[in-house]
Amino acid sequence: MLKKIPYQTCQPILQRYEPAEEVLALNEASPQQLIDSLRKQKLYIELMTFFCHALPMRETLWLACQALKIRTKYWTDAENLAIEDCQRWFKEPDEASRRLAEQHVAKLELKCAPGWLAQAVFWNGSGSIAALDQPQVLPPEFLYAKAAAGAINMAAALPEWQKSEVYNERVTELALKLALGER
Repeated sequence: MLKKIPYQTCQPILQRYEPAEEVLALNEASPQQLIDSLRKQKLYIELMTFFCHALPMRETLWLACQALKIRTKYWTDAENLAIEDCQRWFKEPDEASRRLAEQHVAKLELKCAPGWLAQAVFWNGSGSIAALDQPQVLPPEFLYAKAAAGAINMAAALPEWQKSEVYNERVTELALKLALGER
């Protein structure tokens, strides 16, 4: 059993987002069965989206950080700084670090995987997503998971390269380790 995804079926996880029909068909499957099926079919976008919604928030954000670190040499200095600051938030999850992620989103926008990673950290649910001078507004539940999945899936494809399948398999292995409770 997957320690960090302790469900008998995928149904409670799949209710957190709008999965593709191929995934919905596996509603009654165990998480491990769904993972194995998507992996065998090489449906990596759906697989990463599932992992990001199934794993606890911290594991999801750590997975996204580690996935983007795989492509370090492809990112600009500003993009690498965003990834490093997101990792720093993970080690010291305070409000200043979360707001720093918001600044990276403003700078990078959502045009690159590191921008989506920073958005996921900002939307993690530990603080308001409104401007500092506005009343507190918490993000919808699992909004961070959508952004984390977007970051991972975008990094698989952009900037373009020939190793996306190797990347996807490596990220799948990282996700499985996290699901088993390993780091």
